[in-house]
Amino acid sequence: MSSGKIMKPKNKNFYMKNNRKKSNNIDVNFKGFLCSCNNREKDCIKESYNILNKAAEELYGSTKEETEKLEDVQETDISDEIAKEVEDLKSDNTNSKHKFNSYDSGAKNLVFIRTRLENPVEIAEHIVKNVYDTKQQQTRFLIRLVPIETTCKAYINDIEKAFEPLAEKHFKNDAKTFSIVYNHRNNNSLSKDEVIKKLQTKFHL
Repeated sequence: MSSGKIMKPKNKNFYMKNNRKKSNNIDVNFKGFLCSCNNREKDCIKESYNILNKAAEELYGSTKEETEKLEDVQETDISDEIAKEVEDLKSDNTNSKHKFNSYDSGAKNLVFIRTRLENPVEIAEHIVKNVYDTKQQQTRFLIRLVPIETTCKAYINDIEKAFEPLAEKHFKNDAKTFSIVYNHRNNNSLSKDEVIKKLQTKFHL
């Protein structure tokens, strides 16, 4: 039996905001960095931009400013901030080099920073070397920065296909020791043992 209450339709802004959130998710074949923090995602993004831009400039030389400066970051909801950056990414010059944009990872305290630069591993190694050489703390809110060479859907076949060129690139002509580390968030459909066994076969190219 009805309670007699009339449900008001959701306003236009509600649907617009939800649509924007869907557009800033991580897609396949992205390169970048997975950045972890402790409840301070906006501050983590700012620090990530700073440290990545600095490393890119030191490695490849300076170009025009391409990410938001600290003083330009407004106190807005993080989903709105990321959505704005997605729109900026669509309109930016695709030939720009030093480009970093944040994406919603879908997991709390994890932010994905996409780059158009070719080698995120080289950038991460440069940052680590700088910290080691200077013995100085570089960040307060960015806890960990992991370089990502590619992204894919969380299905075993997609993981296999995405990993094959990486295995050939890093292991085909050079014997190396390796470790497969399996971590997951918001996904219980994959089996850790299945993923590890499938990837192990790719080292015998």
